[in-house]
Amino acid sequence: MDLLWRVKESQSNQPEGAFFWRKAFMSTSTYIIVLNWNGVDDTIECIQSLKKMTYRDYAILLVDNASTDGSVAVLSKKFPEIKIIEAHKNLGFAGGANLGMRHALSAGAQYLILLNNDTVVAPDFAGELVKAAENDKKAGILSSKVYFYDRPGVLWYAGASFNRWLGWGRHRGFGSMDIGQFDRLEPTGRPCGCALLATREFCEKAGLLEEEYFCYCEDMEWGMRAGNLGYATLFVPSSKVWHKVSRSTGGPATAKALYYSVRNTLKCLDTDAPLPFGLRHIRILLVLVISILSLFTMNIPKVLGLKRIFHGVMDYLEGKFGELVE
Repeated sequence: MDLLWRVKESQSNQPEGAFFWRKAFMSTSTYIIVLNWNGVDDTIECIQSLKKMTYRDYAILLVDNASTDGSVAVLSKKFPEIKIIEAHKNLGFAGGANLGMRHALSAGAQYLILLNNDTVVAPDFAGELVKAAENDKKAGILSSKVYFYDRPGVLWYAGASFNRWLGWGRHRGFGSMDIGQFDRLEPTGRPCGCALLATREFCEKAGLLEEEYFCYCEDMEWGMRAGNLGYATLFVPSSKVWHKVSRSTGGPATAKALYYSVRNTLKCLDTDAPLPFGLRHIRILLVLVISILSLFTMNIPKVLGLKRIFHGVMDYLEGKFGELVE
């Protein structure tokens, strides 16, 4: 209960309004954790959409991942009622999200919602996730329906197919118009870290995100861990989010993502779906081939992409994880 202790310790030094807000903050059952890294404009729009929600039993935890663009000063002034946790360095998505989740759990959270800062949400976004969780006690992770921000009726995620032995999957409905074809609450092959709810019970039994990944595949690994422990991963179509994802992929940043994706997929599969020695190496080869084939669907320099893929495989084999240092 470290968070509670620190709040009490600093009570005499806080303005009266700040202390009363903190008491209210600790009484909520649902904590929405938004991670910011040099994205102040997106974060402001995201928080403004959260403040329009019809669901009221929530608090926002904003984790700043050592931004260098003055985000903390701007966000503190814009939203003085929101708690901001400042990381001492860029911890990546997994580390930053875990920092927020540990604070929320120490304050008694029953439901933890992870939400990308480059999203806006529907008014009933959180309420629908919580309702679905309360109606199914076997649910550990629940994911929202996600649309493209710049194409509001076009789906980005409506559940996913997933092969747990190869780590290959795809977003269901990707790029198609939403005409209600995926409007059934049901299990999904893998959750979507863009917008998901995890229950307290699941977090206490399964643990938090794998921080060695730094970024990419944390949600996939969490979903596999949930299944191994008997928890359901659900798609909740009535909870809606609009995500500022690019229409197409391209450039050096995407090539870097290939590195993390290949490396972390292999680690995830070894951890949650282990195979005997010979089959393990066949799987490594198959993941490598799938990654190379996917490269030719992306608008990035092929030589750079191949370099990133092989770099990811080699670092996985050598046990090198965390942030890519070049």
